[in-house]
Order: sequence, then structure tokens, then C-alpha cells
Amino acid sequence: MTRQTSAVRPPLIAAWLVDLVAPRGHSESIPGDLLEEFSDLAAKSGLDSARRWYWRQSVRTIAHLIGAGFRVAPWTIAGAVVLGYLLRWFSAGLPEQVIVGVLHFRRHHVTPYYTWPQVQTYLFWLNSGIWIGHLLLSLFIGCFVAVVARGSEMVAATALGLLCGAMNGVELLVLVARHSPENAYMAPFLVHQFASSIMIVIGGVIVRESRSAMARRTSRV
Repeated sequence: MTRQTSAVRPPLIAAWLVDLVAPRGHSESIPGDLLEEFSDLAAKSGLDSARRWYWRQSVRTIAHLIGAGFRVAPWTIAGAVVLGYLLRWFSAGLPEQVIVGVLHFRRHHVTPYYTWPQVQTYLFWLNSGIWIGHLLLSLFIGCFVAVVARGSEMVAATALGLLCGAMNGVELLVLVARHSPENAYMAPFLVHQFASSIMIVIGGVIVRESRSAMARRTSRV
């Protein structure tokens, strides 16, 4: 009995994504309806077909829920996205300033000059620190946007991630059109910008999951 129940479980990642985006008032009904249809389809057409159906239906459900979230609270979401974008714009140079300041502090207090291996080490920590700093900044901004858009955390964080990705795509097209020397750094640029957009969404996930866990603990009490 237990083996049969576990065998007909829907894809865990797809089920988690639907639960993540579903409004709190429908956090049980929407996944429950999908699970019921999935179980019926698995019994009729087989588990593999049911899993493929569940993934397709999950994508459609998530897109529908995101659109519905905009319609329910458009001003709240738009305001959170604008605030997040402005925060990202004005703090864009902060990681560079912090990392350069830390490295220069160490240089002046440890050794007055650099040998070539020290220059390589300096550049490695400079580039790595700036890259990590931008990712952490994007994570913080995603958390901030999710906190502001209470009840629509994932909709706001996803919207901001897509907006930043679109703006970065436009910037990339401009570089290509101008045949800029920076074209040589396109691959790292694309990876970095894509990762930053993902970190924004992850920030929304952290806030949403934290609030869901707090709500579950409160309901048990």
C-alpha cells in the first residue's frame, strides 16, 4: 500500500513550484486538485504519461497564478518591483567599492608593494569578491521586494528577475551592435547577469518559505 502510494507521487519539484506560487488561501486546494487529476491519469495512462502531464499543467498553473497575482494586487506588485529596481540601480557599484576598499586596506597594512604573484592573487580576489558581492546584493533585493509585496512574494520577485533579465538583454544587444571591445567578456557577463536574476527569485523563495513556515507553526498552536 505504501509502495503504491509513493509510486504515484507527482514530480516533487513541479509540486513544490506550484505550492510556492499558489496564494495562501489556495495553498492546499490547487495542489490537491492537480494531485487528484494526476492520480486518475496515472491509473488510466501510466505513470510516465501522468508525470509529463503534471509538468505541463504545473507550468500553465504557475503562469496563470502569476497573472492572477498581478490582477489582484497590481499596485502593490508594481510598487515593490519599482523599488527593487531602483535599489538595484543605486547600489550597483556598492560591491566594487567594498571589495576594493578591503583589498586596499590589506595592501597598505600588510605589504607596501605587490610582486606579480601577488598581483594575480589581488585580481582573483577582486573579481571573485565583486561577483559574489553582486549575487548577495541581488539576493538581498529579492528578499526586500518579497517583504514589501506581502502575499505576492513570488509574483513580485519573479517580475523583478524578468525585468532585470530583459534590461540586461537590451544592454547586451547594444554592445553587439556597437562592436564594443567588451564583447570579449560577453560569456562571463551573460552568466553573471543570469545568475543575478536567479538570485532575485531565490530571495523571494526564502521570504515565501519563511512566512509559510511561520504560518504553519502558528496554526498548530
